Amino acid sequence: MVQKDPALNKLITDIIMVKQEMIMLGMQYGLNDERTVECSQQLDDLLNKHSEMTQQEACFMTM
Repeated sequence: MVQKDPALNKLITDIIMVKQEMIMLGMQYGLNDERTVECSQQLDDLLNKHSEMTQQEACFMTM
């Protein structure tokens, strides 16, 4: 499903890229490595932003 909001589209693309990077880092260095943990935290931030954006969008759609 294609989103109409370009900002949301970019955020989803960023989430996918960071997730792939985190998986690669975890496989190469281990899950407890500082690089993997930092990437995981970056992914958490992006997922939180996505959640906020989609919740706001849902609120506007019910008005």
